[in-house]
Amino acid sequence: MTTWRLTTRGPKATSRRPRLNTAVARVAAAAAMTVALAPTAAAADSYGAIAYSSDGTWGRSHAYPTKAAAEATAMKSCGASDCKVLTTFTACGAVAAKDHQYQGGTGPDLSAAMKDALGKLSGGYIDTWSCN
Repeated sequence: MTTWRLTTRGPKATSRRPRLNTAVARVAAAAAMTVALAPTAAAADSYGAIAYSSDGTWGRSHAYPTKAAAEATAMKSCGASDCKVLTTFTACGAVAAKDHQYQGGTGPDLSAAMKDALGKLSGGYIDTWSCN
């Protein structure tokens, strides 16, 4: 068992400071990574889309140069014969689901896209999302 003595001299008086500095540095690094890795809006020159089938099968695309290319890729990725594009976006898109009902939403960031989709389907949950 280690006993800590608080003194004004010697290594025991400063032994906690490096741990505190390391902890502060780790928290700062984690916060910076969270901001850097968070999905945010991209330039309006790229498009994404999310397509859904009535059975819940979905396909999505992001970072395509045209709206048509993004929609075609999402439809192909969905693969079912009854797939349809629920949302096309330049920043972020999300799809809310509830009891085999699906609604798409868009926004300048992921949070806004989710809020938009959930606002169209009361009591639903976010089933998938994508950001450019």
